[in-house]
Amino acid sequence: MMIFQKRPLVVAVLGAMAAQASFLANAQNNDASAQDAEVVVTANKVTQSALKVGASLSAVSSDDIREKGVADAKALTDLMPNTQISQAGNSSVVVNIRGIENTNTTALGEPAAAFHIDGIYLGRMSGAGSAFYDIERVEVLRGPQGTLYGRNANAGVVNVITKAPTSKREGSVSVDIGNLGQKRVDGAYNLPVNESLALRAAFSTNRRDGYSETKTATNGFTENQDNVHTDSFRLQGLLKISTSTSLSLSYDQSTNKAAGPNYYNLTTGGIPSKLVDPNVLIQGRFNDKASGIKSELKSNLGFADLTYLYGHRDTKNVEDYGTGPLILLTKFKMKQDSHELRLSSNDANSPLQWVTGYFKFKETGSDGRLDGNFPFFFFGPAAGPFGPDQCGGFSSCYPGLQFLDRQVTNESQALFGQATYSMTEASRLIAGARQTTDKKSRDGQQMLSGGQDYDPTNPGNLVVPLYGNASWKSSTYKLGYELDISATKMFYASVSTGFKAGGFNDGDTRSDPSLIYAPEKITAYEAGLNGRFFDNALQLTSSVFHYDYSDMQKSGIVNSQMKTTNTGNATVDGLELSARYRLNSAGRIDASLGLLEAKYKNYMTPNGTDYAGKKLDKTPSMTLNVGYSHNWNLESGARLTAYVGSKYSASYVTTDTGDLTVAPTQFTQKSFTKSSVSLTYGSEDDSMDVQLYVRNIENKSQLMGSVAFFGANYGYMSEPRTLGARATFRF
Repeated sequence: MMIFQKRPLVVAVLGAMAAQASFLANAQNNDASAQDAEVVVTANKVTQSALKVGASLSAVSSDDIREKGVADAKALTDLMPNTQISQAGNSSVVVNIRGIENTNTTALGEPAAAFHIDGIYLGRMSGAGSAFYDIERVEVLRGPQGTLYGRNANAGVVNVITKAPTSKREGSVSVDIGNLGQKRVDGAYNLPVNESLALRAAFSTNRRDGYSETKTATNGFTENQDNVHTDSFRLQGLLKISTSTSLSLSYDQSTNKAAGPNYYNLTTGGIPSKLVDPNVLIQGRFNDKASGIKSELKSNLGFADLTYLYGHRDTKNVEDYGTGPLILLTKFKMKQDSHELRLSSNDANSPLQWVTGYFKFKETGSDGRLDGNFPFFFFGPAAGPFGPDQCGGFSSCYPGLQFLDRQVTNESQALFGQATYSMTEASRLIAGARQTTDKKSRDGQQMLSGGQDYDPTNPGNLVVPLYGNASWKSSTYKLGYELDISATKMFYASVSTGFKAGGFNDGDTRSDPSLIYAPEKITAYEAGLNGRFFDNALQLTSSVFHYDYSDMQKSGIVNSQMKTTNTGNATVDGLELSARYRLNSAGRIDASLGLLEAKYKNYMTPNGTDYAGKKLDKTPSMTLNVGYSHNWNLESGARLTAYVGSKYSASYVTTDTGDLTVAPTQFTQKSFTKSSVSLTYGSEDDSMDVQLYVRNIENKSQLMGSVAFFGANYGYMSEPRTLGARATFRF
């Protein structure tokens, strides 16, 4: 019990649960108003209760989002076990589930967890951070989802489902004001045009000063880093073509003009205790834009339900740094098109339930030169400074590497199917398979240049082709068994596989095939128990799991270049529990527990260091999230809701890649707690609520990742304490 010492919020919440346990045992409350409605999800690409999903699933409803202040993807970290979603070293987010992640967020990198918005897979994660407004629910599937999702779903899947147009005329506006200059406004309006057509519009604008105290006036950059400056909007339409057919259309757009994250020098200063950096390595500005079009056609064909989902997305990133010893300019423009055609059974009385489909994805980088229409990276220092005539007006700069990609292409096609057969009224067998073909190509050049004004038509003393072309085929499967122990309880067991395509590093794969790295594969064994207990007062999901993980891909900066390598084999073992416990009609406890042991089984680093037995990154041996909500119904009909929650995390490590002469370096983030409280007043007619909140009461930041370049290690940190007030008005 040492983990609870000096953690009063955790102790208080657990104490509240213990104090009322006897009440629950003696007063088996069947009042429907005291029960929590089950969250309905589409994680298995069919509609079902979250408690009926035979997999490790966390579903965060719109009520949870409202009560617990889930403002972005990173906030999900504090609500579910063995999941960490953090800011990357640029505008992207990195999803780590059970120790599986990929930190290569360049045009050549792809995430280890599949991130979807309304069913559309995001090839680039830079647009994921600004999607959290007007949300219906978020579903997080942990474990490889190689059958129904396939592409880059080795770690799991994050599904963000936005609120769809409805037949009710309504609207809302929310205003959030807090410390660090927080100013956020969200709004939505739903318009039923007639019985067949409904429209919905939503927007979000968010500003917050940077929490990394790095303000300088060098080269015109004057903002503290780790700030927020985003604007987003979404337009949706739902057309009921007939009683059996509907078509939904949507367009969304977001911009990010923040100053970017700060990298703290871990070599000279260690993990910072205060987020103040007097020696800023880089500082700059983002000018990123993401947009997308989505259409979804649903039709009942009689013998089956048809779903066709099309998505087009454009991502343009311009990230410019120009202070300190480093000049870095990152530009890329990518576009993607995805198609998914599904048929699923619609006879609920049939013993055989099935879904089958075809998926196609293509992502390309645009043609262009130095106009930002292609990936472009400019790194330094390399071999000594140049003078101002070679540095675009700066007093001095270092030579650096330019990566000019005329074309980057990622393609994927897959056939998939999954069937559930009821052997009896209480037991079911599940079998699924997916056949995938992935192709990747690249055409460009790498040059050593002298400064920002370097002329690509005169490449100087070094030009290296950047060429890659490779393809992979994979077959993944799932076998499962489900047993209804009672009408409200279900046991499940499964074995499933995952596959993540390989890729290539900078250079010419025609002359050096070793630049191509292999796919990674996972075989996962899992069993769990879901259901309602204690006369429906307790909702519980649980799982135990084991992974055999081969050819794990790890990315990092080596000699000023992003590089991905296969690090060998690993094993992952763990246990997860998530519970919602209704104490009485006024009080509720939400809790989740994650136990994890993730380590390399065999891995010899490039310099010959044996890493067998060492932990995988961001895999604390234990995480515990506990929250207590209490509701008071006032005489006026209004309500008052208090929430207090805390997360405990054991220590974890982050690791750079090292190189041929230097061993990788592991940094240890010590164990910590992160607690929050809120108090919400809601009017009697639900037309208004006002929330006061404090998040990260301890005011401690954690190391979220580390990289090595220019002979030192650098890390980026999580947010400190934030507090504020949020008011929502509905009409």
